[in-house]
Amino acid sequence: MREKPPVRRQGNVLHDDFAEKVDSSCQGGRGGSARAQWSMLKTTSIMMVAGEASGDLAGGQLLQELKAAQPGLRAVGVGGRCMRGAGLEALDDVSHLAVIGFVEVAGAAVRLRRLSRRLVEHMRSEKPAALVLIDYPGFNLRLAKRARALGVRVVYYISPQVWAWGAGRIPLIARLVDRMIVVFPFEKELYEGTGLDVDFVGHPLLDRLPSVNDRGAARAELGISGEGPVIGLLPGSRKREVRTHLPVMLEAARLVAEKRPECAFVLPCADPLGRELFDSQLQRFGEGLRITVVRGKTHEAIIASDMVLVASGTATLECACLERPMLIVYRVSLLTWLFVKHLIRLPYIGLVNIVAGRRIVPEFLQFDARPGRIAGRALELLGDAGERERTVEALREVRRALGEPGASRRAARVVLSAIGGKDDG
Repeated sequence: MREKPPVRRQGNVLHDDFAEKVDSSCQGGRGGSARAQWSMLKTTSIMMVAGEASGDLAGGQLLQELKAAQPGLRAVGVGGRCMRGAGLEALDDVSHLAVIGFVEVAGAAVRLRRLSRRLVEHMRSEKPAALVLIDYPGFNLRLAKRARALGVRVVYYISPQVWAWGAGRIPLIARLVDRMIVVFPFEKELYEGTGLDVDFVGHPLLDRLPSVNDRGAARAELGISGEGPVIGLLPGSRKREVRTHLPVMLEAARLVAEKRPECAFVLPCADPLGRELFDSQLQRFGEGLRITVVRGKTHEAIIASDMVLVASGTATLECACLERPMLIVYRVSLLTWLFVKHLIRLPYIGLVNIVAGRRIVPEFLQFDARPGRIAGRALELLGDAGERERTVEALREVRRALGEPGASRRAARVVLSAIGGKDDG
């Protein structure tokens, strides 16, 4: 696929070069004038489906750019606060899909099937110009199959993690998807030879990172006092993740504080979750800790920290981009773990290590995710300035690999070109 030209912008709106391309593409006898078809495109509708908080963030950014380019575009589907804020007409909330692990998904199967039928019926009656799927492959690939049967174009944003689970799903994905938009540079190569159009746009988290990375200013903003080290605690954005990871992190924090009483801790409560969930865990496991709890403000909490205990997921990339050393912690149900460990094709699961292509930060998974082991490694890292600096340098390489800011704008351009039925090159 040839090199994509840069997107020209006027303020916050994509330039009219795409409109010109649609006009020219309509000259070949599709019926009606080019301008009439362009007017139809501006008032068309799409369906968007995200299944978890990170997908809602990416979907919200994408929809903002789509609306900026085509204000008349209508979007319906499944999303959360971010996508609704960007203009999504929500048929259901992302929280109803945000389950994790095979046991948990099985328990939600009836609800998920009911939602799938509702979405299919909407596609059948409304016939959207495209179905835009955001990650969450277990649900979304089945929905893609139904969309193809109805003649609805399928655009997939943020590829299923075929690099972790093996290549067996790639032929299926290529059959079901019209356009794949990937956020990691190595993903494009995985689909070579399948006939699937794939575009690497960079990672959307780069579009929402703060422009200032000032540790002192972040501590002042969050009300963290003292001169000692600060450790961030990021247990995840799902309720089950918080219930599973936060007790382990708090117990590890207690062990660190016993050796380094000058240490303070900061815990950002994920926006989709209620403060009560965090408070109940703090009452049981956090008594006596110097811990600052903040609502949201995850980036500020990372910046304020000298290191972070973080659940595996997109948050590891946020820590990498903000150049904070981390320890990755992750647990799932025993049954899920016994099933998953035979499927994982990589020697690590943290996105930051996967992008780096090597283990640059430690991972404490399942049975290794014990407070004593985590605390011991945290103390070693706090006490070794040389290792911290080497880690930061490796994290800078990860950020460079994620591309340039503007991923959401580039992804919107791909979606619009898919709706227009033309390659955007």
